[in-house]
Amino acid sequence: MLSLLFGAALLTVVAAQKHTVVEYIGNANFCCYYFHNESVSMFSHQYHTHYPPNTMCQYNIDVTEPPELEDNCDLALCVKNLNLDAGDSIRIHHRDISVEYRGDNTPNYPIRIWDHKVSFWFHSDSYETLPTASWAISYICLERGKPHDVCNICEELNEKAVLPEDETTNWWRIWS
Repeated sequence: MLSLLFGAALLTVVAAQKHTVVEYIGNANFCCYYFHNESVSMFSHQYHTHYPPNTMCQYNIDVTEPPELEDNCDLALCVKNLNLDAGDSIRIHHRDISVEYRGDNTPNYPIRIWDHKVSFWFHSDSYETLPTASWAISYICLERGKPHDVCNICEELNEKAVLPEDETTNWWRIWS
């Protein structure tokens, strides 16, 4: 069964070369998102209630807008409101860093990635669901060669990372 789920997720990712894809197979939810903007906040599906169990989503960041930042900026990722169920996780993988988050210990520091692209995965299972399970991650791509206040970058991004209570379809906000 697990190989079927991973196979379906792989097909979804391959089919989603340039588009957002959300697939439902049985009671499983697979999705793949692509972000090319300089700064974006991403929220778990059904952020204000509880994200769906049995979800596997890939989030691909490849900053190409504005064009002068492509290959000329480094990502700073900030996690806000990390509140995951027992078996759920967020995994960030890059050639230079690998981080996995579980539980509800929201980090208060940015994850610095020395590149303009990275992918991360969100995975949820159907065990021990908490009524308020949700998460939000924001990023900004910092232009190289310019000074940046990296220590306080999460404060600024997390202030903007607010999803309206009535939002039910767009699980992201593009800031620039």
